[in-house]
Amino acid sequence: MANSVNQEINVNSKHKKSSDRISQLPDVLIHHILSFLSTKEAMATSILSKRWLWVWTSVPILDLQDTPFCRTDPNLHFRQFVDHVLILNKTVSLDKFCLKFNLVDHPSYVKTWFWDAVSRDVKELDISIHGTESFPFLKLPFALFTAKTLHVLKLSHGVELHVPATVSLPCLKVLNLVWIKYTNDESVSRLFAGCYVLQELVLHKHAGDNTTCSTISIPTLKTLFVRFATTGRCRHKLKINAPVLKQLNLEDNLTLEFDLEDVSSLVEANVTVSWLENRHIPLLKALSNAKFVSIHWDWYAEMKWRNFRPYRLFLNLVQMELHVGYGGWDLLSLFLEFSDHLEVLVLAKNDNCRGLGFERSWKPPKYVPKCLLSSLSMVYFKGFEYLTYQLSMVKYILKNARVLK
Repeated sequence: MANSVNQEINVNSKHKKSSDRISQLPDVLIHHILSFLSTKEAMATSILSKRWLWVWTSVPILDLQDTPFCRTDPNLHFRQFVDHVLILNKTVSLDKFCLKFNLVDHPSYVKTWFWDAVSRDVKELDISIHGTESFPFLKLPFALFTAKTLHVLKLSHGVELHVPATVSLPCLKVLNLVWIKYTNDESVSRLFAGCYVLQELVLHKHAGDNTTCSTISIPTLKTLFVRFATTGRCRHKLKINAPVLKQLNLEDNLTLEFDLEDVSSLVEANVTVSWLENRHIPLLKALSNAKFVSIHWDWYAEMKWRNFRPYRLFLNLVQMELHVGYGGWDLLSLFLEFSDHLEVLVLAKNDNCRGLGFERSWKPPKYVPKCLLSSLSMVYFKGFEYLTYQLSMVKYILKNARVLK
């Protein structure tokens, strides 16, 4: 009986010693675990035990968001919360500083936060400002544009990009500019010129951002996501000179004019437009070296192709995906004629054009395209509805595709 009691005591004592295994981990591992939480959530762990009281102050990631969750005290404003965190956080080097908040009523305080992050050799800076309709857009401190350790910079919404004469971001590889404003066109060009190793650019623009021309001349750029959106018909010019660009994602809801100087290394392109029309011909010609191309359009206007030799359009294309909107199915014949080495074809019908009679205007090519005779092996038809024009396409492909698998 005594032995069994002693055994039970030993088991319980061992269980108590091993029950809190996380607290026994070294600080570096606990910091890694806390880095997946917001700063407010990381702060909440201080109530667990004395061991956890100040652990959060050494986490090299600060994720500060202006939400009700940050206001445990009704009288504690977001500015006071951020000031409190920056005072207590002891890290000399920050891996990430994420700041998402509303209403820039005191820009000077925000600039102080940026200075703090830059002075700690921040590697990733993510700034998003909402609810600034009645306040001026925030201009970033010039020190940010010479941050030697910055690898990732993300700016969205209530920020105005006012770029100084000197820009030097020697480590910046990822740049996101989403729905912000610019002082002028030159601000954008100066920023790109100072990004010596930039590899990924996300650019979302709207008609009221103070620019009329976007010049993307970046010799190191590999991935580009561009989105232009507006409710009007404002004209804008897009120039791209990116000789090592591999992936292009472009959404055009503006009346864009294209000047694509060098995208000769392009491998994959995803293009979404409201109207597919003549102004997009330079864009399509620039995709000639791509291997994977996806094109989405809602409306289609007659296009003039005689300005270039059609069979020189898609030289290396092996997979093509077409999402067709109102009309424009006759483009399928042209694209097949332009793609001598096509292996995979994906056809998709946009949901907004179900059952339209004039879609049956599709006509087969005058001559059987070379790709059907020698390379086309797979065809996918998404949204097939047994309409007459769809059946005609399928019959034509089955009849003429010699290597179809």
